[in-house]
Amino acid sequence: MRSIRGKIGLAYGALALLGLVFMAIVYADLRYLERRIGEGVAVSDFRERTLEMRRHEKNFFLYRDPADRFAALELADGIASDLSARRELFLELLAAGELDGLVNALGEYRALFDATDALDAGKEQALRAFGHAISDAAENLSRRERAALVQSVRGSTRAMILFALAVVVLGLLAGQLIARMVARPLRQLEDELLPLAEGHFSQFTAPSRDREFVSLTQALNRMLTELDVRRRQVLHADKLSSMGVLASGVAHELNNPLGNISSAAQILAEEIGEEDTRRTWVEQIDTEAERGRRIVRTLLDYARQRDFLPERVALEEVLDKSFILLGKRRLAADRLHIEMQSDLAVWVDEQRMQQVFINLIRNALDAGAGQLRIAARRAIWRESRPGAGANLAGAVLEMQDDRRLTVIHVIDDGPGIPPNVLPHVFDPFFTTRGTGHGESHGVGLGLYVVEEIVAEHGGCVAAENLAEGGARFTLWLPCRIQEEDHE
Repeated sequence: MRSIRGKIGLAYGALALLGLVFMAIVYADLRYLERRIGEGVAVSDFRERTLEMRRHEKNFFLYRDPADRFAALELADGIASDLSARRELFLELLAAGELDGLVNALGEYRALFDATDALDAGKEQALRAFGHAISDAAENLSRRERAALVQSVRGSTRAMILFALAVVVLGLLAGQLIARMVARPLRQLEDELLPLAEGHFSQFTAPSRDREFVSLTQALNRMLTELDVRRRQVLHADKLSSMGVLASGVAHELNNPLGNISSAAQILAEEIGEEDTRRTWVEQIDTEAERGRRIVRTLLDYARQRDFLPERVALEEVLDKSFILLGKRRLAADRLHIEMQSDLAVWVDEQRMQQVFINLIRNALDAGAGQLRIAARRAIWRESRPGAGANLAGAVLEMQDDRRLTVIHVIDDGPGIPPNVLPHVFDPFFTTRGTGHGESHGVGLGLYVVEEIVAEHGGCVAAENLAEGGARFTLWLPCRIQEEDHE
């Protein structure tokens, strides 16, 4: 599959290759100019020695000093040797006939100068003519060399400017192409994102076949799917909240009839004698009516929306009210085992803590637990902290080694928590069950709410699997001075 990264890498690789070619051309051009400058130095040296040879020639004819003649001959020999050694160089500036003519002129010049003792006026004039021809050739050679150097510099400058422009233009074109490859699909995605603000969760189509855009589109589609699921779950939770308000109203309306039934039963019991069997039935009516009123009061307390108000309550009483609210889902006496002191008290918001136990017990029953054990005791954090394999959440940072706590275990004999699920059990909206199996199924907020409520109390909660099978949820609730004073 194509990818933007590969295209960008290819474009930058091409630019880098172009840059290397440009550097190679510049290097080759600089070496060429260096060689031309070296040739210019050689030509300049040839001209300087030619002029020096003519100077000694003139001095000799003026003063007849043999030293000038020997110096002129020595320079002529050096010039001839240089012409022979650098013939290829001089052929770039002179035609073969011109170079051969210069060599012959230099040979004639040396032969005449070597015989200066027998020179007559005609031969002296011929020597001067050869010397003049040699110096003119040197001047001509120097001019051609300078002109060739100037032309080479101009050609190199034009070539470098043109190549640099080509690099810049290709770089701009590559940047524009990359921008179009990225910007156009992003604009298309932006247009497709706009309907999200209006609540339309339609799937995205990949704006490009590049790997990055395909992956981004797939991720967005997964996000839309999750958002739609979460939206439905929130609607379901809102429906449950509305059902709670409705249940609260119904319970409130039932409270008065139940009170009237109880009052009527008590009045009737007073008019019936102690020996009358009907009195037993009337007392049963009163007892059941009072039990119904207690259930209604518990339901009203649970459904009432109020601020976080912790108070000292008996843990056993909190559990009893939680079992009442479970209704048909409450466990039989032989399936439920409670291990705690009857007078063990905690400093909690009773309504919120009922919600914690209801969610934990429902979670165990939904997982297929047959037996449930709830144990509570006092301990310190250092002695009761969970093992390394537990998922610990809540106000963990507030836990100190010697902090006194109320430790509550909710243990079931179900199949346990799958290892891949355990790290996510306290995540919001995380669930392994589908919708349509009851009001607590498919929402994925139960254990998240447990963690939030426990953290609100300054405690923490852990979920872990037991070696012998089943799962254990442990609550750590900080003890307050008010609790310890009553112990």
